[in-house]
Amino acid sequence: MNYRPLLILIFSLSVSVSQFAQQSVVDSLETQLNNLSGEKKVETLDKLADIYQYIDTKTSIEFANKGIELAKKINDPKGLASCYGSLGFCYTSIDINKALFYTKKALSIREKIKFKKGIATSLNVMGVINYYKGDYLTSIDYHLKALKIRLELGNDNNLAVSYNNISLVYLALEDYKTALQYLNKGLVLREKTKNQNGIAIIKGNIGEVYSRMGKYDTALEYLNDALKINQEIGSKKSEGAIYLTLAKVYMQISNINKALKDYNFAFELYSSMGDKHGIAVAENGIAAIYQKEGKTELATKHAFFAFTFADSIKSLDNMASAANILQAEYYKQGNIKKAFHYLTIFKNVSDSLKITDKIKKLAKTEFDYKINEIKEKQNAEITKQQIFIKWLTITLLLGVIIIALIIFGYVNKRKINKQLNELNDRLKELNATKDRFFSIVAHDLRGPFHSLLAFSDALSNDIDELSIDEIKSFNADINKSLKKQFALLNDLLDWSRLQSENYNLKLENIEIYNLINEVMDTLSLTAAQKEIKLINEVDKNIIVNADKNMIQLVLRNLISNSLKFSNVQGIIKVTSLPKEGNVEIKVSDNGVGIRSEDLDKIFHIDVHYTTQGTFKEKGTGLGLILCKEIIEKHGGEISISSELGKGTDISFTLKTA
Repeated sequence: MNYRPLLILIFSLSVSVSQFAQQSVVDSLETQLNNLSGEKKVETLDKLADIYQYIDTKTSIEFANKGIELAKKINDPKGLASCYGSLGFCYTSIDINKALFYTKKALSIREKIKFKKGIATSLNVMGVINYYKGDYLTSIDYHLKALKIRLELGNDNNLAVSYNNISLVYLALEDYKTALQYLNKGLVLREKTKNQNGIAIIKGNIGEVYSRMGKYDTALEYLNDALKINQEIGSKKSEGAIYLTLAKVYMQISNINKALKDYNFAFELYSSMGDKHGIAVAENGIAAIYQKEGKTELATKHAFFAFTFADSIKSLDNMASAANILQAEYYKQGNIKKAFHYLTIFKNVSDSLKITDKIKKLAKTEFDYKINEIKEKQNAEITKQQIFIKWLTITLLLGVIIIALIIFGYVNKRKINKQLNELNDRLKELNATKDRFFSIVAHDLRGPFHSLLAFSDALSNDIDELSIDEIKSFNADINKSLKKQFALLNDLLDWSRLQSENYNLKLENIEIYNLINEVMDTLSLTAAQKEIKLINEVDKNIIVNADKNMIQLVLRNLISNSLKFSNVQGIIKVTSLPKEGNVEIKVSDNGVGIRSEDLDKIFHIDVHYTTQGTFKEKGTGLGLILCKEIIEKHGGEISISSELGKGTDISFTLKTA
C-alpha cells in the first residue's frame, strides 16, 4: 500500500499548525524590514535567514544573499560575515562545497575584525561540515577550537551548541556514554536559557543515542518530546530529523507501518526545504522497508532517488545503503548489468567506509587526548586563578582596611567641620539676634519715650495753661504710644521665650475656624476704622494639633499686618487647603503689596525691615519673624508671595489632628 498521498495531507495540516508560532516572528521581522536601513537591516535579514534555515532553506538563502549584498554596499564587515555564515550553514545539507566556501569567507572576515563570538560560530560550522564529509579528525579539531573560545566567553547558548556538536562526533565514534555526558551538559544550559529550539535538538540527539544503545522506550520518550517542541515552534529541519530517528526505532521494534509513515513525513519535510541529505536518508529508509516487503519496483525507485541525492552531496553512508539495495533488486529483476554496476559502487564505497572506520578509531584516540589536554589546561588555569584570587583577596582586605581608616578619618573630619560650621552659623545668628535685639531696645523701645516725656512735661509744667482739648489730645497720644510700647514688649518677650531651648509647646486639638473668628473679633474695631471686610472661609471641620496661644499670636500678627497695609474698603480673607496630613492656612489681602526685592528681608532677624501702613501705622519688624519661629516650632512652613499694588498672601502649614 502506498501511504504517501494520505501522509502528505496529514503532514500538510501538521506543518500549517507547527509553523504558526515561527511565522508570527517572521512576519514581525519582515514588517520591520521596510522601516530599517544600514546595519540594522543587515542584522534583521540575517535573523530571518537563521529562522528560515529550519523552515525553508530556499528562502533562507534568499535572505542571506540580500544581507550580503547590502552589507557589501554599506561596508558592514560584521554583518557581511554573519550573512556568509548563515549562507554556509544553509548549504551544509545541500551542497557541501558551497557550505565550505561561504563558511571559510565568514571565518576569514571574523578573524580580521577579531570578533571572537563569530569566530567560534564559524569554527563550529566547519566542524559540522567536516563531520558530514566523514573527516572526523578535522571535525574534532574545529569543534575543540570553538569550544575553547566559548569557554573563554562564557555564553551558555553557544557553549550548548559546542557540547551538542562534540557529542555528535562521539556518537559517530560509537562512544555513547561520553556522547550522553556532553548532551546532558548541553541540555542543562539550554533549559537554563529556555531555548526551545536548542532543547528540541538536544533531546532528539539523546533519543538517537538511546536508540543506538537499544533502549527504545527511553529513546521514544525523548524523541516524542523533541517532536512536540519542534511542531510548536515550527522548526521543519529539526522535525524532519526526529521523524527519521523515530522511523529507525520503529524499524528496530518491527512496527513497519509506523516506520513507513515517519519516513514519509521526513521525506516531505526535507523535500519542502530542498535538504538533499535528509531526502537521501528518508528515501533509503523507505526503500529498505519496501525491500523487506518484497516490493521490488518501489524499493528500486526509492533507492535510486536516495542514491542520486547522496551522490550529489557525496554522502558515503547513504550512497552505500542505496547501492546495496539497488544491486540486490536489479539482480532479482534479472538486470545483471545494473546489478553489477551498483555492486561495484557498493564495494568501492564500502572500502572507503572501512577506511573511515579506521579513521574513526584514530579520531577517538585523538579526540580523547585533546579533550584531556583541554581539561588539564583548565584545571591548571583554575589552580592558578585560585592562588591569584587568594593573594588578591589578602591584598584587597588590607586595602579595604586602609581605605576604611582613611574614610573614617575623612568622615570624622567632615563631621567635625560640619559641626564647627553649624556652630559658627549659629554664633553668627546669635550675634545678629543680639544686635537686632539691642537695636530694637535702643531705637524702637527708647525712641518713643522722647515724645512721652515731652507730653508728660507739658502736662506736668503747663497744665494750667492748656485747654481741655489740648489735655485730651496729649493724653490720647500718650495712651497710643504706651499701647505700642506694650505691644513691642510683648513681642520681645514672646520672641525671647521661643529662643530658649527649654521652651515646650502646649499641644492640643484646636478648631481652627473658631480660633480665626476669635482673632477677627478682637481686630474688628481696627478693621471698622478702615472699612475693611474680614472674611473667614476656613473649613469648619478642620482640627489642628498645636499650641493655641502661639497660633492665636500668629493669626493676630498676620491679620494685623494685612489691616495695616490694606486700603480703605479693602478685603482680608483667610482660607484653608488640605495637604497630606497637614492643612495650609492662607491670609490674603488686596493691599499695597511688597516689592519683590524686599520679600527676602521679611523673615530675617539680621535685617531691619519695617514700613509704614496706609494710615502711617508703624511696626516693630518683629511680627513676621515671630510668626516664622512659631510655625517652625510646630514643624510647619511659612511663605509669602506679593505683588506691588495688588496685595499679599502669607501661608503657613500645621498638622491636622
